Amino acid sequence: MFNSIIAMATREITLKFFKHCIYLVIYSLFRCCQLVSWWLTGVQGHLKSCRNGENYESCAQLLKVWFHSSGRLLNFSLRHHFLSTHVNFVHPTYALRKHITLMTVTDKEAIFSIQGECDDVLNVRKWPFLNVGHPTTAKHLLIMPISSMIKLGEELGDPKAKVIWIYHTARCGSTAMSQVFNSLPDVVSISEPNCLFSLDMAFKEKYFEKKRDSWITSDEYQQIYKNAVRLLVKPYKRDANIFAVRSHGYATKADLHLIPKLFPQFIGIFMYRNVKEAAISLTRVTQGIFLHGECALAVIKSLILSRLFPNLRPSNLLSCSSCEPRHLEWLFKRENMIKSCDFINAVIQFSGACFHYKEVVAEGLPVVAAKYEHLQKDQIKFFEMIFNHVGLEMTSERRKLIDYALSEDSQKGTPADKKLFAGVKTEVTREMIDEANYFLRYYGLPDWGKDILLPKTLEY
Repeated sequence: MFNSIIAMATREITLKFFKHCIYLVIYSLFRCCQLVSWWLTGVQGHLKSCRNGENYESCAQLLKVWFHSSGRLLNFSLRHHFLSTHVNFVHPTYALRKHITLMTVTDKEAIFSIQGECDDVLNVRKWPFLNVGHPTTAKHLLIMPISSMIKLGEELGDPKAKVIWIYHTARCGSTAMSQVFNSLPDVVSISEPNCLFSLDMAFKEKYFEKKRDSWITSDEYQQIYKNAVRLLVKPYKRDANIFAVRSHGYATKADLHLIPKLFPQFIGIFMYRNVKEAAISLTRVTQGIFLHGECALAVIKSLILSRLFPNLRPSNLLSCSSCEPRHLEWLFKRENMIKSCDFINAVIQFSGACFHYKEVVAEGLPVVAAKYEHLQKDQIKFFEMIFNHVGLEMTSERRKLIDYALSEDSQKGTPADKKLFAGVKTEVTREMIDEANYFLRYYGLPDWGKDILLPKTLEY
């Protein structure tokens, strides 16, 4: 059963990859014709002036989406992933309309997704992962230079509503927490946005290209990051007194570094569970879906090919790696990089998130932890504890809403649906445990199979 499910997943990923290759050929031809058209009509000249900091009042380009392809199940959407056509140029404040949401941020531009008036992409019940909902529901895109996004964020300022930020290790009950907050009528729940993850990945790539000092503490990165957060939690079509934002799993480490410092008024909760259960669960749902990373790893393991492509790095390892140069340098040593696989990457994801949480707590920043095993033991007491911490009263009506939110799989209808993996088993060998302990010890965490209790863990 396990092998057949993995084989099906691999076939789906391979087919998606080849379809994307065909799409890229078509897109390249289309893009060449489009650029010529834009040059002749003055669109390209206007875009160039906007990138140079001119024409702020009309620097946001509105595009109609005809088709989308990213080639991967887990990816953030960039401009070239959309077959789109120019509509017109608008004022950046167009992005503040209540049905428009921030999708992608890089060091060069910000991309907003525009859904139909009836679509609710922030409905976690329908879209447990915003990074899946955004490209699927996008009817139009709004793209502006990063300097314009920064200016717009500065004009908007910090959110007036209360913000609860949920950091997590992945596969630890954080989606269920998003579903619970989503069930409350006065809360907008944002579950795993891609915008901060795409920003982190853009700067990781720049780091490896130029080998600069830590970008996470640079003024450039923090200015982009801060204003991206402001635009992420801007007023939405559903009025709310509270925003509950669940970090993208891979962005948790960067978010832990910056959110408590840049937005100390935000309430921070870090969700985690014991490493054995977390790593096995994450391995089950990611097995076979990182085709690009596996191809890169095959090249790295080859003595001949690795010399021909010395700067190649597995994208899946880069995604789950830390945002600190000292950890990146260690993880991307060849002897550590060749250990990379779905299982080890799950251990690295868990370890890095827990390590950075402990650093944040040691600095006295406003974040607490909540453990999945406590949620499993008693759901009502767990959420009474959470509500008490964030300043919400547990009324009988809210108790009913919570019961309904938890009545079915919180990731139903997604690639992580429990039904898809009901028969999947992950065999963990002694060698795999030894390699897991190698990474756990580097991050100062208990060995495989041992309980972990992080500092400032809430208890009922």
